[in-house]
Amino acid sequence: MRILAPALLVVLAPAAARAQDAVFTGEITGADHQHYKPVPFHVPAGVERITVTLTYDKAEKTVVDMGVWDPERFRGWSGGTRDRFTLSPSDATPGYLPGTLPAGRWQLTLGVPNARAGSRTAYRVTVDFDRAGSTHATDRIADAPLNPTPGWYRGDLHMHDANSDGSCASQSGKRVPCPLFRTVEAAARAGLDFAAVTDHNTVAHFGGLRELQPWFDRTLLIPGTEITTFGGHANIFGERRFVDFRVGAAVPDIAALTRDVAAAGAILSINHPALPRARRAWAAAGPGRTPTGVASRRSRQSTARSRAARWPGSASGMPASTRGVA
Repeated sequence: MRILAPALLVVLAPAAARAQDAVFTGEITGADHQHYKPVPFHVPAGVERITVTLTYDKAEKTVVDMGVWDPERFRGWSGGTRDRFTLSPSDATPGYLPGTLPAGRWQLTLGVPNARAGSRTAYRVTVDFDRAGSTHATDRIADAPLNPTPGWYRGDLHMHDANSDGSCASQSGKRVPCPLFRTVEAAARAGLDFAAVTDHNTVAHFGGLRELQPWFDRTLLIPGTEITTFGGHANIFGERRFVDFRVGAAVPDIAALTRDVAAAGAILSINHPALPRARRAWAAAGPGRTPTGVASRRSRQSTARSRAARWPGSASGMPASTRGVA
């Protein structure tokens, strides 16, 4: 492996922001043909998302692949297919592995399958982080909204798939756990403008929605979670991270749960509010403690017909933590 230390450009920003963004530049020459070039970078503690973007001059037909290793393991490779990727505990760009983002020395690897003799190609790598109060990585990965026009849109804010209790007919007609793409396909077939997949107490479907969104380019896909407690259920939309549902154990009470939902950047919609048990449980949150919520089927239906050209704070159907598709 050939080593080339790229130049590090310090981002001119307040001290608090400098640790969150880094820019590396370098040059690929004909001598780098069929070699690998490491670009190490440091990830500080507390990072919630990492987005890496590669740009380079293609005028001389140079081809650059990329992949990344964290301090402990390989995290993915996209070859020359993509110019950016994102990683978080809940989701990642197809070809990359979601999971914990350990602090320390990471390494981006640039593969050079083709560089013509005598060629000189400049490249630039940008590394952005999301941390509490900052969404640099999210902003970097964001794509444009599917439809930027304000208006009335029709959709479903409560859908499930095989990641929880969604089921559908198999090829032979048996009832089986429904693959995520079939759930999304059903929403598209129904002519919905947007669909929120809200599996019970998990974010396992977030990566799948990121993969599916480019193909379903007429249906906005909104990742969410159905928070399922012993006392009642509620959907949350747009969370930047997993929200613990274990009220009475890891979570002291409903009020603490709703505060954590807000801290995760999500909004909350109370499900089945007419059930006495649910009414008692969510009332325990206290007045003014719940994030923006939808408390009844009627108001949910109204919301489903409301303006949804762009999910608040997101693009391409992804919440603040997973918006944009790479």
